[in-house]
Amino acid sequence: MRETPVAVRGTGVTRRHAVMLRLVGAGVMLTVMADTTATTLAVGVLRYTPAGAGMPLGDLVWLTSAAFIPIAALLATAGRWADLFGRRRVLAFGLVVFVAGGVATVAASSWSFVLAARAVQGAGAAAMIPASLGLLLGELPESQRRGAIALWSSASGLGCLLMQAGGGWLAATVDWRALFVPDVVIGIALLIACAALPSGKRGTAKGVPDVLGAWLLAAGIAVIVLAISKAMAWGMDVVWLAVAAFALLGGALAQARHHRMPAIDLALWRQRKFVWGWLATWFFGALSYGLLTVQPLYLLHLGYPMLEVAMWLTPTSVAVVVTSYVAGKLLKHIGAYGLIYAGSLLCGGACVLALTQSGPTVWGLIASVVVGMGVGALAPGTSVATTLAAHPSQYASAVGAATMARMVGGAVGIAVVSLVIDHPFILTGPLAGLAGALAMCVAISVFIGAIALTKITRLRTDPGDDMIKVPRRLLLELRMTLATVAAEADALLPVETRTTPRDHIPRPRAAESSETYGTTHV
Repeated sequence: MRETPVAVRGTGVTRRHAVMLRLVGAGVMLTVMADTTATTLAVGVLRYTPAGAGMPLGDLVWLTSAAFIPIAALLATAGRWADLFGRRRVLAFGLVVFVAGGVATVAASSWSFVLAARAVQGAGAAAMIPASLGLLLGELPESQRRGAIALWSSASGLGCLLMQAGGGWLAATVDWRALFVPDVVIGIALLIACAALPSGKRGTAKGVPDVLGAWLLAAGIAVIVLAISKAMAWGMDVVWLAVAAFALLGGALAQARHHRMPAIDLALWRQRKFVWGWLATWFFGALSYGLLTVQPLYLLHLGYPMLEVAMWLTPTSVAVVVTSYVAGKLLKHIGAYGLIYAGSLLCGGACVLALTQSGPTVWGLIASVVVGMGVGALAPGTSVATTLAAHPSQYASAVGAATMARMVGGAVGIAVVSLVIDHPFILTGPLAGLAGALAMCVAISVFIGAIALTKITRLRTDPGDDMIKVPRRLLLELRMTLATVAAEADALLPVETRTTPRDHIPRPRAAESSETYGTTHV
């Protein structure tokens, strides 16, 4: 006899759908992060093999930036499309584009075609990311959303782990292009799994999304990254690039102010909680992707073969996966900004420890693990701090804007790291560039920690807060004090004017004598 599907409490989603939502959402982040890790490994291979001989590091890292720029630019628009036209539909479309770009990356013969294919993959990922988490948050009950976000974020660490563990073997035994084959295979599997997902809620607004604004945003981000990567080679000419970038970004904002369905959802930026989370996420992107670029380059610079490089990098990814899972459990106790503060301390301390080492040592391995722990705490912390600041109808838009911040920060971070590695400014010696890049990561960690600490310790409440927490013991003491004053005042009055006999003074119930916390309206 066929069983009736059991719905998840509080929603119409069946348990089978809830499981598939988690699996597909986690699979999307696993695939995107595996793709990013593949590019950082490919950059390292090309840097130290004849295949990329003669190409400066600033040009090689465009293998990553070519995907990051369309992701960052199109995430907001894709999030709006997902909210308005159906999240499952946009997810499936993104998977098709991503797989097509991956096939082209593996098959392309020239460097220009490779970068174009990477841009196509980035466009597909831009649709996949907000649609997948939008489905999770829109279909699951509120009590399960924090756990879903933690799983979604921690899956990126698993993708990094799998690619670092198997990518070294692929690059060493086949070719650097083989690093992108697993993404294609997983993407096809996720596309098939989309048929088992609920369609997702759709908005009621009609109209054409702001495509022009999205193109202006993409062009502005691309020009910023180009200006950073070519700062030393082009000299003062990059000033004109900076001017052009600000003009393009200004055009995108102008479009957002007047368009009915803008590429940038300005309503999110009117919420202070979202702005704080966005800033922390931006700098987290710069930190995490900068470290992801430095690690393999450092080991390959020391002459380690690719297989051994992968072995050295694997503990970092293991730490990311384990810490992300634990961090998901700690969210209810220390909050999102508590996780962000702890993660920034771990990353900054690990980078300082790594700076004291002259090569791969036990302490260097410990630093690598601590970096993974820091990133594992920062990933769910920044995701929750940014995403849950939005209204439920804006979940996919918030995911798009938050991930845009992470990707823009990552693109800028990679460009700055490559510039510092190729052109050390202060330090000297054979590892001056790599040491300078680590020093920059320390500075970014300190800034992230300052953002989190400011948010944790600020005294004023956010506008719109209706409740504040007050110890119940203080409320009871205040009530007894007021009652005593009222009784003494009543005793001084003439008998005929007394209204409340002393015997009727309210006394606390026994159950109220505990020191548990309560709430009161303000």
